[in-house]
This record gives sequence, C-alpha cells and structure tokens, in this order.
Amino acid sequence: MAPPPPRLPRPGWGNRVLHGYGLSSDASTIEIWSALVGGACLVVAEREELVSPEALRHRLTEDLVDIAYLTTSVFHHVARTVPGVFASLDFVSAGGEAMDPELARAVLAACPRTEVVNFYGPTENTVVSTFHRVRDLAEDARSVPIGLPLANSTCRVVRESGATAAPGEEGELYVGGDGLALGYLGHPDLTAERFVQVADGERFYRTGDRVLMGEDGVLEFRGRVDRQVKIRGQRVEPDEVEERLREHPDVAEAVVDVGDEHLTAHVTPAHTDREVDVASLRRFCAEWLPPEAVPRIVHRWASFPVSAAGKVDRTRLRIEATEREAASPLASWPMRDEALRCVLAAWERTLGVSPEPGEDFFRIGGDSLLAAEVVTRTRRLLGIGAEHGSALLRALIRRPTVEEFTDAVRLAGLPLPPTHAPEGVVDFEAESRLGFSLPRRRGPEPNPRNPSDILVTGATGFVGAYLVDRLLRGTGARVHCPVRARDSQHARRRVTAALARYGLPSREAETRLLCFPADLGADLIGLSADHASDLAERLDLIVHAGAQVNFVYPYSALRAPNVGGTRQIVRLAARRRVPVHFLSTAAVLAGFGSAGVRRVDEDTPLAYAERLTLGYAESKWVAERMLYEAERAGLPVTVYRPYAITGDRFSGACNTETAICALFKMIGETGVAPDIDLPMDFVPVDHVADVIVNVATGATPPRTVYHLTNPRPAVLADVVRRMRAAGFSIATLSYRRWVRELVHHVEGDPTSPTAPFVSMWVDRGRGTDLSIKQLYSEGVFPMLGRRNTEAAQAAIGKPCPPVDDALIDRYLDYFFGCGFIRRPGAGPVVESRGADLLTGRGEAP
Repeated sequence: MAPPPPRLPRPGWGNRVLHGYGLSSDASTIEIWSALVGGACLVVAEREELVSPEALRHRLTEDLVDIAYLTTSVFHHVARTVPGVFASLDFVSAGGEAMDPELARAVLAACPRTEVVNFYGPTENTVVSTFHRVRDLAEDARSVPIGLPLANSTCRVVRESGATAAPGEEGELYVGGDGLALGYLGHPDLTAERFVQVADGERFYRTGDRVLMGEDGVLEFRGRVDRQVKIRGQRVEPDEVEERLREHPDVAEAVVDVGDEHLTAHVTPAHTDREVDVASLRRFCAEWLPPEAVPRIVHRWASFPVSAAGKVDRTRLRIEATEREAASPLASWPMRDEALRCVLAAWERTLGVSPEPGEDFFRIGGDSLLAAEVVTRTRRLLGIGAEHGSALLRALIRRPTVEEFTDAVRLAGLPLPPTHAPEGVVDFEAESRLGFSLPRRRGPEPNPRNPSDILVTGATGFVGAYLVDRLLRGTGARVHCPVRARDSQHARRRVTAALARYGLPSREAETRLLCFPADLGADLIGLSADHASDLAERLDLIVHAGAQVNFVYPYSALRAPNVGGTRQIVRLAARRRVPVHFLSTAAVLAGFGSAGVRRVDEDTPLAYAERLTLGYAESKWVAERMLYEAERAGLPVTVYRPYAITGDRFSGACNTETAICALFKMIGETGVAPDIDLPMDFVPVDHVADVIVNVATGATPPRTVYHLTNPRPAVLADVVRRMRAAGFSIATLSYRRWVRELVHHVEGDPTSPTAPFVSMWVDRGRGTDLSIKQLYSEGVFPMLGRRNTEAAQAAIGKPCPPVDDALIDRYLDYFFGCGFIRRPGAGPVVESRGADLLTGRGEAP
C-alpha cells in the first residue's frame, strides 16, 4: 500500500514558530500564516541571528521556539558549526537548495528528538511541492531525497520526449496542484513555455530540475536541466561538480560558475583553522571527474554572500570574485622588476590564486595544460618570442617556483652557458636496458587464444576504453584494469565513465570488469606484492596501452610512467612469459626521416633516437627497445605503432584533446590554414582496437611490429576542402605566415586547445631546420611498410577505412554536435581546458 501523502506541520495554540525568511520570499507565508491562523506565536528573528549559530541558539531557547523553517544556507551554516543548536526544536526544515547529506547526519546525531525535514518547491507552485522526513542516511549517500508530493500537490517525472519516465529513470520534474500559479504576469510566451498541459489535461509547471523517482515514489534531486553545458565537446554538470567539491574534507560550501572558457569554483573552508588547499582540491576533482569538469580557477572565501531569500547570492559572488582578481595586491612579494611582476600576473590569472614565495606551481593547482597556458601568458606580457616557449616550459617543470621560473624568464633569448642547457642529453642505450634478467619460466602456460584473465593498462583513455570494450565483447575473459584511483570502487567508476563517454556501455562489465588503484610510475605499477603475484599467476595476456601522453614535457618528466611503467609490466609478465602487446606510436620513427631514410618496414631495427625531439616519442622509443631485449630473452612481445588515432568510424566520437582535433578547431576559428602537405593519416580508434584484439587472441602467432597506418590517407588540403563545404570561409597561407597567425591566436587566447601544441609548429627538430610538425609532412616522414598489418587485416576481414570525404564529414558532424567546434552561423559554445592529459591516448603528432 502506498504511504499517505505527507502534510506540513500544523502549528497550533502553544507552539512558537520562528520567522526568519524575508517577506519577499514566498516561503515566509508558511511561517506567518501557519502560525497566526493556527493560533501559534510568531517569533521574529533578526538577520544577524540567522548567520550566528550561538545567537540563533539563544533566540530559540530564550523564546521557547519549537518549529523553525529555514533556508538551506542557514541550516548548513549551523549544522557545520554547532549542529546541536536545533536540539530544542520539535521540527526544523530546510528548503531552497540541495541539502548536504553529511550535514543532515550531523544534525540527526546531535538532535535525536528533532524532526528534520527537506522541503522542495519552486515559487511557481507556492509554496512547498514535496517533503521528505530525513531519518537514516547511508554513509555513502550523495544526496538527500526531496521526497513525496504534499497532499495538495502533484508531481510527474518526464523524459525529453514528453513521455512519463519509468521508476529509476531520470527526467525533468513537473509540479502541479492547488498552489500552481496562473503564469507570469505580462509574459505570455514564457508562461506558455513553462506552464504546460499534459495529455490527460492536467496542468503543470516545468521546474527545469532533473530528478529520479524510486520504486517507492520518493524523488531524488539530480541537478538542473538548464545547467548542463558542453565543455570541450563533453557534457558537464556543474551541479555534480559542486557536489564533488563539497565531498572534499576541507570544503564546507561550493558554488561552480560557467565562464566563457572554463569552470570556476568558489569554496568556503570546513575548518576555521586552515584554508582549502587548491592543489589538493583539484587533484581530488580529477580523481572523480572528467578533465573537462575540473574547475580551472578556484576562489577561496571565508563565507558566501546570501540573498534576501536566504540563498547563496551567485551574482554578488561573481562580482566580488572579479573585484578580487582586479585588486590582487600580492603584498608578500617585493616587486623588484618587470619579469617578476608579469610572472606573478600570469600565474594568478591562470591558477586563480595568488602564489606565495617558494610555492610549487604543481602543488597549488597547476598541471601540464595550465603550465603551457602560464608560459604563453608570460611570453605575451613580456614580448618573448614563441621559439622560447618550450625552454620556458621545461624550466617550469624542473624548477616550479615563482622565483626559479622568473630567473628562467629573465634568461629567455640570451645565449645560455652549458650549465643552463634546457634538457640534458639522454643516453638512450643506457635508458633502454631492461635492468634485470627474466626469471626461470614456471607456472601454467598462458592461453592468449582463449584467455581467462587479461590485463589492460590505460583503460580510462580513448584507446583503452575501446580495447576494454572489444575484449569484453570478443572474449569470455575477466578484464583487469589498473587505474589511478583512491580505491577499487573509484577505479571502476572511472573505467565505466570512459566507456559511457564514447558510447560503449557493456553488460559484461558488471561481472567481468575488475578495476583497482595503481600507478604506472611505481614499483609493480603500485600494486601490493600479493596482488602482483596473483596477477602473474593467472594472466593469459597483457595489453599495455597506458602512458602519459604529453607533447610538451621532456623525456625526464615522462620517464617514470612511460619507461618505468613498461619495465614493471615486463616484471609481471616474466614469470610465465605472458604475451605483452604494447601500444607505441609512429612518432618513434621521426628520426629516420630527419636522417634522410625514405622507407621503414615493420622489421627495420629501431634507430635514430638522437634525432627525436619530443619527449613523448623518446620515452616510447626507449620502452620499445627495452621490450625487444625482453623478447630476445624469451618474452612474447608485440608492438603497435599507430600514426593518428582518430574517432570511431561509425559514430565519429573523438578524443577532442589531441593535436589533430586542435588543428581542426584552430582552422575553423581563425579561418586560415597552412599550405603544407601534412598527411591526414587517420586510423579510427575502433579499427585500432579491432586489430590489436584480433592479433592478440588470434590463432596465427603475432609478428613483432605492426604499423597501424592508413593505406589511403588524405592531406590537410582535403580537410580544408570539407570544412569549406560545411560553410567555413578558410584562406590558405604560407607555412611561415600561418605559424605567425597560430602564435598570435594562442597569445590572444592562452586557454585555446591549440596552446599545448604550439611548440610542435614553432620548435626546430634536432639536426634540422624544419619544425617538429614539418618532420611529419610528405616527403620528410618516411614511408611505412605495412606487410604485417595488411596480413592481420586480411585475416579478420576488416580493412582500414579510407580517409575520404565521408569520414572527414563524420568527424566534423561530431565536433558540431558535441560543441567542440561551432557550426558556421551557429551561436557560441562553452569550452574549457581540462586537467592533465590522461593515459592511453596513443596519438602521433
């Protein structure tokens, strides 16, 4: 039997009701009329008493108040500081904003005899629409239900299609009943939009709130429909980001604003004796949220301004944040010179915090993308040429304090003595030694053709997600995924979120996907000795797709995860000689082209590391050489060298954080493209995953190396032609002139997705006058033999799709649809830089 609809308390003779809402709020009518009509006494609270828990306690006890209707802001403030303030009440409610479950538990614990209620109700359905008596809350509860409709209210959860949502399904909340307004006076269009009549004739107000109705009819608030935004082509829920911020142990309240190009977070401290650590907060968010949803700027406040209605005054908060940014006294710094002043301004504008002397850039919220941004801002402020960008970035990575970075800035453009060399010469032969002998083979022989257990690294990345999907669907194996995470539950959420992000849901994931926290840069990839030993005993196959993919970091910064991680994978595989399938990159072959070698076959020995320029390519070169040593010692090894891994050939879904996607976007935004024969050697991610999985589990013993390139590539001019056909007006410029336009564009917008890749167009390759990117142009980059790859594709009957007009158009449609690129003639889209580049992206420059 369904429970009876809840009713509001009925104050009567002898009750004393607190009046704290402003008269401009419709909620004040509950306080006033429920008290006076029923014969209760109305106790008027001063505004100052509502913001002081001790003053409020005095008012409640002195005037014998037993019923209090409060705004959620006041409820949270009291619950956070002195939750026992409500112990003298018979009834306390909160309404106006989402109730924090942790704070609700604090009040329940401190006030066992007080009934705690969560109210929900928009003004358009005066006054309260739903009502939930808060009792036991699970420890992992992320929200407090908004409950059931009141006796005089009705609710309906509606899908986007207009149909009623099923229990357990999210939808928009429609509310109606006796309190439903007639509409907005003088605004018939808005009235028609928000007040609707459904098929059965009942009239409702569309709240714009997303809810989920449980089997018992209880409603869970999930956020605002109209607050969903697209950031770098991905849907982001600011309400979810606020929820995650509040889960940090040092954060009391959190508000998230959506700017033109990023998310900005505002937080207050949970403890009066210490401030919120911005770097810790950003790392916490990055563990739970996709990169696009991690706030780029964090403002710390002692408390939030509150509106007359008792809610957080977001408008005033934005104004005060703008004023704070403009003032920024930086009083702790002796402003000795222009370089220091500009560096400080660049750091503060990028990070949203004022750095203190000696603070580490990466400990106060910085990451690789923000490092590129701060270098760009510094160069622009001081007029330093783009050719110095990479050197300054390396300096920031090695010596990440304001003082040390300022010293590097002062030296920019000057001839440097040997002691200031930007990056030490890598001893590639020494670096690529395995460093240990494989142990004597023991244990049951792995069965990669019919595997029971498979390890996949990089599962939260673009390629990794597709590999996990193909292995779950194409085998009956348990798929083990080591992931950067706090615990196994968090690891699993990250992997399933990656699958969902690219439209790869899998029922098999519920039973055969095993995720656990790990670290590629640590011994045994961060696993306990027992866990590592258990995997070594049971694995039939390892697919090592995880890496830190970063085209601006030097080799030294990528050595631990990319080289050290591969060494630890060999350790796991060595005991039983578990086959290792390694995702490398065609970028390891750029040195051949620089040296004038015109063709590289799959069996050509790897060479010319000294001619590589990108630290990422160098780290993959070293990892490959190390694996070949292990192979000579008896470990089955297969290496895949993709050129540009691009979107799904069917859905067009792309990883929009790659260099090639940034190039599409830059051309569309600026209307200019370079006159360069740059190959568009696109290999769709689903094809890459299909080839790797079929080679790894196929009946034919795999070859050592596979060049995953496209036998029918396009060139940049083909992309420009299709973009023109889509409505873009694009001019073609000489390479040198276009690079100047690129630099100008990024200096004007340091948050541009193109910013992290500028060095590839500006910096010269080792031993050549060509830029890094020119080393990949036709006639310079070597032709790659594909005999092994062709045989593998023939065996599975899946040739690589050509880079034709249809494929390019599919990618453009995806960019338009997800908001990464604005369709010509369309309105603006919201975009932002995310946090650090994740693992497993696998794209050559």
